[in-house]
This record gives sequence, structure tokens and C-alpha cells, in this order.
Amino acid sequence: MNFAGLLEFHARSDPLALAVADSRCRLDYGDLDALASRFGSAALAAGLTRGDRVAILLPNRVEEVIALLGAMKAGLLPVPLNWRLQGTDLARVIDHAAPALIVTQDDRLAEVGDGAGRIVVSAGQSARAGSFWQFVASGDPGLGAIGRQGRDIANLMYTSGTTSTPKAAIHTHAMRLAIAGAMADGFRLSRRDVALAVSPLFHTSGMSVLSNALFSGCPCILMEKWDLARFLQLLGQKGVTFLHLISTLMVDIATADRALFDGLQSRVRMTWGGGHSIDPSLLEEYERRIGGTFVQGYARTEGGLSYNSVDRERRSFAHHGFANENSSEMGIFDPATGLRCPDGTTGEIAVRGDGVSPGYWDGPMIRVPPSFDGGWQRTGDLGFIGADGALRFLGRTDQMIKTGGENVYPSEVETALLRIPGVANAAVFGVPDPRWGQKVAAVVVRSAPELTETDIDREIRRDLAGFKVPRLIAFVGDLPRLGNQKVDLRRCREMVLDGATPAQVQQA
Repeated sequence: MNFAGLLEFHARSDPLALAVADSRCRLDYGDLDALASRFGSAALAAGLTRGDRVAILLPNRVEEVIALLGAMKAGLLPVPLNWRLQGTDLARVIDHAAPALIVTQDDRLAEVGDGAGRIVVSAGQSARAGSFWQFVASGDPGLGAIGRQGRDIANLMYTSGTTSTPKAAIHTHAMRLAIAGAMADGFRLSRRDVALAVSPLFHTSGMSVLSNALFSGCPCILMEKWDLARFLQLLGQKGVTFLHLISTLMVDIATADRALFDGLQSRVRMTWGGGHSIDPSLLEEYERRIGGTFVQGYARTEGGLSYNSVDRERRSFAHHGFANENSSEMGIFDPATGLRCPDGTTGEIAVRGDGVSPGYWDGPMIRVPPSFDGGWQRTGDLGFIGADGALRFLGRTDQMIKTGGENVYPSEVETALLRIPGVANAAVFGVPDPRWGQKVAAVVVRSAPELTETDIDREIRRDLAGFKVPRLIAFVGDLPRLGNQKVDLRRCREMVLDGATPAQVQQA
């Protein structure tokens, strides 16, 4: 089934129900369906054919949703691009995707150009302004979603930041349906809910918010950029009931002036998210300020997900939830032997199922990721499944620190750092050492300026063995981030090696 067909179901069922809105425009399901059909029809009339890519370089706006669903309807491949990319980083991704059509905004036309025979349309700053809307107006509102098998590609999503080779993960129609359905079921979503997409739609989390809303038939409110005051305004005015947030934004909310939340009329019943480790006390403070339950989980652009329960009494901050087998199965494997690990044993997380990508699009080729026997796709992530059946995610295999013959998982050290009073945020990684192979290093954001390396060393030893204690510490105002908002570990290493203070401790 074509995933965009869900839009047609809701347009027939309740055409006047709100479907999507940003600060400039709001569309009900009937309007959104007609505009998506017009876009797809106009693209086909312009000469695009099945499998052609439609690149979308926009912040979270209704035009992105129209283009995304319209391309799917027409059998084209929408490719949301990281709108934070510029210059050679942007050109590299566009060259790889080789789109026949680019949708962008007026002020970025010069960057994307119209080379290689591409069609370029743009959206203006005000509502329904720009050549995008003229392009849409030329199409047929009666175009129906063409039939698609589950294995057919629905969209591509780039997984790289600004420093690595582009990787375009394939999302099939079956994958989109499996993930959206599994999350809608696990989060108990319905048409009475209201979604808020804070995360960008070029990221799997933002795409999931939109897909969950489409699956459930509820409205999706779009935020173009992060602004705490605007965020709180939307919660109160739009009746938001569920959303996704990255860890960074949850820290912003939990540490902001309490007075900002006075009088907030929030209907939020659940937030899901993840990222770097956060002190559980900050997560609890987030819940007190915003309301509802925070649901911690594990998810990838390539698929495979686990989440905690939305029931507060069953939720835990000590693990990353349970695999949702409506989407995918999850197992732990020994990367050396390829054999499955017993519960409690750390190994590589592997996934399989309808909600898992078949690989990476690369022009005429599909790059299939390595797998263990039985079709278990390797993730490159380390973790273990406890006796309770819950996943504990420990970090990337290439981020594990090997020091003096011992393995150190960065997430464990980050969690211990965040328990220390005066530590607001932290990132942990390994740096080369001629004697130990690697030594543990950390970049720390302080909430108490008087906190010293000695204080950290003394406090963290209450929780960790000596070989896990950071040997180099750099205090910074904020953690450096990539365009996708993940912590930039390469820059963190540079900061530590350029200006860290060696901890006055002995390897133990």
C-alpha cells in the first residue's frame, strides 16, 4: 500500500478536520489531500517519472508536507534534506541524490541552482507565496495515490552529519506503515490527539511525528525552529498532546526560569525522545513543567525501535524500553562469533522486521548493510537485554573506549557525570594514549562555575571504577553539535586536546 494513501482515507472520512499547520498556514485534510495531488500531478506533467527524486530543502512548513506526500502519491521519491547544510556540504548531498525537482525557499535559490536540468520551485516567507504555489496550482487535484507494494521505496532519508559520506537510508512503504502503526499503538494515539513536530522533518524523529499523526488522523503542528517561548505558546494554544524532543531541548526546558511555566495550560500526555544521557532528575523536572510522561527509547534512521511504556508506573529511566514487534524484533549478538548473546551479555544490537530499512540508495545500486545469520541487520550499536526483557543501549561500537585492556562505555560515564551537582551536560569519548591505548576524556558544561576537575574526580569515583574516570576534562559553555543536532565528537576531541586540564589522578 502507498503510505500517502492514508491521507486520502482521512480526507474522505473528515475533510474539514485540521491536518497540518505552521505559523503561516493551516490546512484541513481535504485541502492537504487536494494540494498533495496537485503537486504530484504537476511533477508528472513536468516530465518526472517513477523513482525520480524530489529533494525538499525547507524548515518545518506546510509546503514540505505537501511535497512529501504529493511525491509519494505520484510514485516519486521525496528526499527531505538537512536545511542547516550549506556550501560544499549541501552540494555534496544534492549531487548524490541527483533530484529531478528541488523544493526550497526563496532565500536559498542561489545555493541550489538549476543545473543538470533540474526543476526548482520555492516557497516565500508569507503564506502561499512563491513559485511552489504556482507549480502546485497547475496540477490536477484528483490524482489518487498510485498502487505500491510494501517493498517499494517511499522516501529516502540521509543519515550523515556534515563530516561523513552521504548515506541515503531507504524507507519503504511497508516500513513507513509498520513504524507509524507500531508507535501509534504503543503510544495509544487517536484522532483526538494533537502532534507537535519540533524536530525537523529531515530527521527520523520529525518524520515519525508527522507519520504518527497521519496514521492516526490527528493534526500535526509544525515548528520551524526552536524557541522556548513559542514552544510554550503552541502547547497552550494548540492543545498539543504528544511530541518528540531531543535531549538538548529537554535540558533547556528543565533548566529554564520556572516563571516561564506559570499558568501553562498543557494537555501533553506523553513525550518521547532520546539522544545523549540526561540526569533523571532533569527528566522528572521536565515532566513537572510540561506534564505527561517522558518515554525513553531507542530508534534509528534505518529502523528498529524500542520504547518504554506510556504508563508512568511502568516507565523507567534505567533502560531504553522494549522492542515493539509490530515494527521490528531486536537481539544482541557477539560481533566476533556472530552468535546470539544470552540476556545480560553486552554485544551488538541487531534488528529485523517490517520496520527495518533494506539498505542505502546509491544511484542504480542498493548498498545492503551487513547482517548476522537469520536476517538480523547489524546496527553498530552496543547494548544488552536484561532479564526483564528491556534494552540497555550503551553507545556505538566505534565509540567504546579501550583503556589498559578494559572496556569503557561512554554512556555509563556520562550518566555518572550528570549525577554530580554542578554538571549540566557532558560528552565522554576516548583519546589516544601511548601507554593505555586510549584514555577517557570528557567535555563538561557546568551549571556551577566553581566546580573543578578535582571535585569531579572525587565525586565520580563514588560510582565508577578508577579506569573509567576521565583523565582529561574540558569545561565549555555548550556541547558542539552537528547539523543534525547530535554531539560533534570530533570537535569535542579537538577541544579536549587543545585546551583540557589533565585530571590530577593515577590510573587505577
